[in-house]
Amino acid sequence: MRPNRITKLLAGQQAPIIKTTAVNGSTVLSKIIDARYLLIVFFRYSGCPWCNLAIHRLSLEYTTLKDNSCEVITFIQSEAKGINENIYDRHARRPEFAIVADPKRKFYNLYGVGNSLSAAARSAKVVPNWLHSVKEHGYKQTSIDGSLFLVPASFLIDTRTNKIVKTNYGTNYYDTDAFMDIYQSVFFKEL
Repeated sequence: MRPNRITKLLAGQQAPIIKTTAVNGSTVLSKIIDARYLLIVFFRYSGCPWCNLAIHRLSLEYTTLKDNSCEVITFIQSEAKGINENIYDRHARRPEFAIVADPKRKFYNLYGVGNSLSAAARSAKVVPNWLHSVKEHGYKQTSIDGSLFLVPASFLIDTRTNKIVKTNYGTNYYDTDAFMDIYQSVFFKEL
């Protein structure tokens, strides 16, 4: 018997509506975002050095995104306790965007985000990013409170139509080059 396959979403499709609560207690409702765009990012688990480096980077770029009418919602497949300990308590610059704890991966499944064993092999090329995350920023590997094989993904949504404009299902565990494509779309209004 084959395992259930996850259906990946495509640009042009309607984005699934998100209604939930962020780790900080704020309500997250994707269809009433007061911005032209919504960037939704699915990360691995809270102690992942690659994800912490990506969250750090996104935190630094968040003001520029907001200035260009793009709001951000992120998901981490960990409990709120792990997110507080591994992200909010460790980052010098606390993320201002919504972080949602999704240990049961409800929203990951809704957006077609899943595991990939082959991504482990492709992640060898991004080990320098992992080392940079650990050595330069102190994001040491802590407990693994989620699937080790989950691959990050990101989606850019036009909030006027609720349509997905860009999708990126990662190919390794630190596939944040996709942010550049999204930033280009938002900053240069190429949509």
